[in-house]
Amino acid sequence: MKNIFQSLSIATLLGLFVPFISSCSDDEEVFNEWNATYVSLQRNDYLSGNVKKFNLTHDANGIGGDEIKMAFTVKTQKAVSTDMVIVLSAKSETEGLDASQIVLSSSQVTLKEGQMTSEEITATVDPTIFASIMEKTSFSFSVSISNVTTNDKNTVISSSLSTLPVIINKAAYCNLKSGIPSNSQLISNRAGWIINVEEGVEGAPNNLIDGKTGTDVALNNKGFWFTVDLGEAKVLTGIKTNHWANAYAPREVEILQSENGTTWKS
Repeated sequence: MKNIFQSLSIATLLGLFVPFISSCSDDEEVFNEWNATYVSLQRNDYLSGNVKKFNLTHDANGIGGDEIKMAFTVKTQKAVSTDMVIVLSAKSETEGLDASQIVLSSSQVTLKEGQMTSEEITATVDPTIFASIMEKTSFSFSVSISNVTTNDKNTVISSSLSTLPVIINKAAYCNLKSGIPSNSQLISNRAGWIINVEEGVEGAPNNLIDGKTGTDVALNNKGFWFTVDLGEAKVLTGIKTNHWANAYAPREVEILQSENGTTWKS
């Protein structure tokens, strides 16, 4: 029975493949995946992960952080048998970043006969375009192979390696900086300042401005808000705070300012 089953299986397979072979026998340039030339994109730093990420900061000096510049090449897994022209395109995946703001050093590259790797191409974005956005947000875009022109019919664009995804993470605007401002001094006269603290906070509100290191306000394992009314508009160059120890220091601080006590700006 085993021999009969094997014979039937082989006969069945032959029956299935014969029509395919016959239908292609008249075309000498049939695509053959086994010896095809696959065209792909590869970042210079491809070992750092599949998605290229850039992190931006935002403060009074503007946008800082990483330079948004991705270097990459067009590659084939074997030397091309004839000249090949590859067209590239950039696409934005999110609002706030237009495709026209993604600049390719070249949108078309040529692989000469015998080559496997193109010259280096870069995709850049000017970070200053995000300066008007105050919120913490992310933008994503991608660079892809959009077309390949070659006389080698047995060429295909890689289905999994023809697109390079990018994510830009922008921090929220922050006008605070750790350190001691130059040419600054503490305001010693705090008479008339009005302090309000969130309900449930332990400690007298005035402890916040009495200048003593032995008094404080606190709330166990939870953040809280407080307001300091200076009585008039003032230009502040810094805010000095004291904490019992690192373990009790705030991990995140947001400072809002207002000239009228109604409209606040972070």
